[in-house]
Amino acid sequence: MNYKIYKILASVALLVEIILIFILFARIKNMVSTLESTNGQSTTYFLLILAAIVSAFLFSLAIILTYKKESKEIYEENQLQMQQDEFEKEEVKNENIERKQEQKIDNEAFINKILPKNESKLNLEKYSEKLLSNIAKELDIVQGLLFHRIKNSDEFTIAGKYAYFGETEPQNFKIGETLTGQVAKNQAILNLSEIPENYITILSGLGTSSPNHLIIIPVIINKETIAVIELASFKEFKKEIADMFSEISEHIGKSLSKY
Repeated sequence: MNYKIYKILASVALLVEIILIFILFARIKNMVSTLESTNGQSTTYFLLILAAIVSAFLFSLAIILTYKKESKEIYEENQLQMQQDEFEKEEVKNENIERKQEQKIDNEAFINKILPKNESKLNLEKYSEKLLSNIAKELDIVQGLLFHRIKNSDEFTIAGKYAYFGETEPQNFKIGETLTGQVAKNQAILNLSEIPENYITILSGLGTSSPNHLIIIPVIINKETIAVIELASFKEFKKEIADMFSEISEHIGKSLSKY
């Protein structure tokens, strides 16, 4: 802002100087006409023209020096801002690395909690039910299903259930059929906040109710969907939960593939 003021003042000063020179020209001409004398007239005009040239030169010099100084300071400010931006980017990068490391530790802790222990003593059904039960303990799950892929087939069948009290067994499906089959085909988690009415019904001593949040998780190993997990809850599954299941899906698959 100071440089702008200096430029304005220099411009005003030059304008005033030029006006004064024109006034002096006029007054001298009138005096010469009145006195009818030309003695010293040429010299006076020369000095006035020289004064105008000097004023213009000083004005130009002031503007150039101010511009150079301003450009230098702007350059230094830009360099400082660039350094500051680089520093902030580095801080964000380090924070992201730390966050990922913390998330990795949390994921490992979650895996250790949900994977059944003494798995050699369990069959596929008991293993699946134990897995779903462990997930329910860690998250607000009210119902869970685990479908496994029938060997050498594109069909999935129920392997384990948690808090499921349907009148009929969950139906088999093939890849691409139903929501669960689409998840198996797309190999991407489906996180629903609005479940169709009566899609899932929970029975309790207080009556029946329908959860309105559902997450369907493909269990993938060697680029093949070997199982699908359905989890229902009355609370929303946050993005962090979906991301975590994406990270640990392979771990579940390796454990489940033993069956």
